[in-house]
Amino acid sequence: MIHVDFTMTHSDLFRASLELSRGRLIIGGLIVLASILPMLWLFWLLEDLRGFLFEVSPLFIGFPLLAFGGQLLRAHATYRKSLRKLPESQRRIQYHFDESADGYDVIHGDSFSHWVWRDLTKVMEKRDYFVFNIHGARTLLLKNGFHQSSDIALFRQILTTQLGKKAKLQSVAAIS
Repeated sequence: MIHVDFTMTHSDLFRASLELSRGRLIIGGLIVLASILPMLWLFWLLEDLRGFLFEVSPLFIGFPLLAFGGQLLRAHATYRKSLRKLPESQRRIQYHFDESADGYDVIHGDSFSHWVWRDLTKVMEKRDYFVFNIHGARTLLLKNGFHQSSDIALFRQILTTQLGKKAKLQSVAAIS
């Protein structure tokens, strides 16, 4: 049996959110660049209005940058606020995995739940955590909650056995 026990922090959630939405952030950054660069080029071409346009360019350049940066700040504030409202017992999460069981148990504060393996649509392993996709919702399992490093290897084995191709795990060489 594997026992995983950790306390979730806002920085854990924020880092995971940034990593999981990296593709969308890159696309958003490219859109911001795609809107700024043509304006700068246009300002440069219009020599007669160059002085005036460069005076007002912070409006045209600053707003897209502010919108992009504002989304990151909003996400950080949201995670911080939502976790601050929770009592310490609700931030502490415990998982129990048994090799022969039909699922796993989760203790979250005073609540207990049992999840059956077939309810998981996908499990992804990242450098610092595992992501469980359950009916469109994502759940994080932090690797620092494992008591021994050998538990992580056994956990990977359980996931491979129970989920097959639904488990997207890192190779042992990629982690080291």
